[in-house]
Amino acid sequence: MRALNSAAKAPVLAAVPAPLACSGSTCPIGLGTLEDVAALGALESVSFPGDRIALANWRRLLRSPSARVLVARDPAGTERRALMGACVVLLRRGTSVARVYSIAVAPSARRGGLAARLLAEAQAQARRAGCATLRLESRVDNAGAHGLFRRFGFVPSGRKSAYYEDGVDAICFQKDLFDGTSQGAHPVLRSARHYGQTLDFTCGPCALLIAMSALDPATVMDQAAEIRLWREATTVFMAAGHGGCGPFGLACAALHRGFDVSVYAAAGSSLFMDSVREPHKKRVIQRVEDDFQAELVAHGVPIFALPVSAEGVIEQLRLGHIPIVLISLWRLHREKAPHWVAIIGFDGAVFRVLDPMNRSGESDGGLSLSLAEFRKIARYGRRRRTAAVIIARKKEVPPCPQNM
Repeated sequence: MRALNSAAKAPVLAAVPAPLACSGSTCPIGLGTLEDVAALGALESVSFPGDRIALANWRRLLRSPSARVLVARDPAGTERRALMGACVVLLRRGTSVARVYSIAVAPSARRGGLAARLLAEAQAQARRAGCATLRLESRVDNAGAHGLFRRFGFVPSGRKSAYYEDGVDAICFQKDLFDGTSQGAHPVLRSARHYGQTLDFTCGPCALLIAMSALDPATVMDQAAEIRLWREATTVFMAAGHGGCGPFGLACAALHRGFDVSVYAAAGSSLFMDSVREPHKKRVIQRVEDDFQAELVAHGVPIFALPVSAEGVIEQLRLGHIPIVLISLWRLHREKAPHWVAIIGFDGAVFRVLDPMNRSGESDGGLSLSLAEFRKIARYGRRRRTAAVIIARKKEVPPCPQNM
């Protein structure tokens, strides 16, 4: 994003209207049209010393289905098309990430809250488009803009060297759009703590630790507990290295600790059978899985041969249960492997996810996934298999919905 409210002076073009009396709180904000191209160019000329958007690019942005051009007009102005502010939001196809490309505020409208209102509307546009993350860049020397972004909950996420036309670096900011204050959020879910896996093959045990600790704060989360759970739940073999953990083994481990559980997976077949070629390894995996399932059945644990759906996960969250869900690691970390995560919230549009692969400690607030992104990610392998283990409080059996 270009510098917000840059102090550098820019040449004023003849087409720029005289400053209009506009309070940042009264300028109406709406979507721009092609009739605003000239006014957008004029606003750019008084807002930025360089890195300006060309008129042809404004036309392209206004026509693009993946862009939102927000404009703020002066309600008392005599120039109908004169703009006091503008903001460009870019939506990335196939992802749940949106980007604030530009915010510009006319000099006469600065320090009145207009930039904050434009940023708030940009965030609302991203939410309405089904996005879970909003990103932007700002000049490293623009402390005023950095303060605004931090007040809105943006956090620094990186730095781009010589990003701007004059060679100045950019600070990258990012905000997850999950609304943790939304009504209906179960208090149990707000107490969930993150735990990062210490070994490459223990995502399942770590996701289970996260779920159990939210339901029972006395749960110890450390490497000893992580490895102990893995020993109890492993399928022994996988494509390479140590075996992973399937839903039945993880459910058994939770059952051993007194939690009520239910499993959503195709009963009678191992999710990881296709990952090994040797017949004897396939037989071992199947033997282990059969044993896990027999134990679950003996204890009356529900096993549903149903697909995992976003709607089913939302219902479990509403009840205060914590689903640990098998996903494809590719969309998050560009690795072709199965991966377990804990789902700890849904705010009506965005899921909150604690990913054991992020190893930043208990302070990790998690990541956000839109509904559309969740539906893409919550499946694994060529057969697009799904699996989830629902962890509930002790002596509480999750009901069986029509479809998970």
